[in-house]
Formats: sequence, C-alpha cells, structure tokens
Amino acid sequence: MNKNKLIVIVIGILTAVSTSSCSLFEPRIPEDPSNAGVVWLYPSSPDLMVENMQAALNGRSALYLDCFDESFVFYADTNDINEYPTYNFSDWTLIEEGFTVTTAMYAVVPSDSTITAEFLIDMSHPDPPAPADSVTIYREYSIAIPQTYHSGTATPAVGIAELRMVEDSDGLWSIRAWHDVRHEEATWVTWAVAKAYYR
Repeated sequence: MNKNKLIVIVIGILTAVSTSSCSLFEPRIPEDPSNAGVVWLYPSSPDLMVENMQAALNGRSALYLDCFDESFVFYADTNDINEYPTYNFSDWTLIEEGFTVTTAMYAVVPSDSTITAEFLIDMSHPDPPAPADSVTIYREYSIAIPQTYHSGTATPAVGIAELRMVEDSDGLWSIRAWHDVRHEEATWVTWAVAKAYYR
C-alpha cells in the first residue's frame, strides 16, 4: 500500500471518529443506580402501568414517580382519616408522594433488604375491556417495606387501590388519582396510613 493511500485511510478514520456523536475519549453519562434492575414496560395499557409501579417499588426505584400523572392526587380512606387524626392525609399530590415514598420510606430500608409489593386484580371489579382515554381500575395490594413503622415485612400495608388512569396523546397511561380503600376484614393498615407516618 502506498503512503498516500494510507494517509487518506487514516484521515478518513479520524474524520469518522471526530464527527460521531459519541467520542471515545469523553466520559459517558452513568445510568441512574436508583433504577438499576427495574424492567420498565412501555405503558400502552393501564395494567402495564400497574406492573411498572409494582416493579419500581420492588426495585426501590425513583421510577415509581413516573407512574403518576403530573396532576396526581392520593385520597385516603375516610376510616383512616378518622382513626388517625394526627396524620396528615390532605392535599396529597405528586410532590408529597415523592417525599414520603422515594425519599423517606426508601431511606429506612436496609441495603440487604427488599421491598415486596404486589398488585392483583380485584375480582369484584374486573378491568373494563379496551378502555378509551381514561378508566378506573381496582387492585388489591400488599406492600411490605422493611423497617418502616406501619408496613414492615411481617405486617404489610394492605387494601384496595381504586386507580383513575388517563392516557396521553402518545398513548401512554398514568395514574391520575388513587383512592385508597380499606379491606373490611384486614387487621393491617392501608398504604395511606403507612405513608402518612412519614409525612
């Protein structure tokens, strides 16, 4: 190979490397470790968004907040409001949800422990077929967050989540409102009570 051809090849390689969007010599942006291991599904249906919420809680991930619409509101069961008068259940928006769950509650979980959350279809309220741009679905839940005051491993928070879901213009679903409902026969507290302790 003659010298001129070699120079042209080297210049071509250097030009390709220098104009590419990813430089070999620049540090890459690391992935957020708080989302490591969480499988996030494209939320093209309400049930897939609920699966994402379950995965985010189990993975102790900040992706939990991505399950909710910007105008999200959480409503506690009236029985909880009456039974726990010193707890603040009012004006529970996405900001409060972020503080209580992903900041305060995640912080008390030991590094060698895991959260166990499960959301199952409430058989007395089956999901409607092919929802339009909004729908209400019901999920029986059990959420155990180790070392938390009300919802530890042996005493998970249990109840029924009445979830008002909305679809955006891109076909992605999110939770706009969560109405927490007590199980009549349950002796353990609801998610509302478990969270309100940290508010």
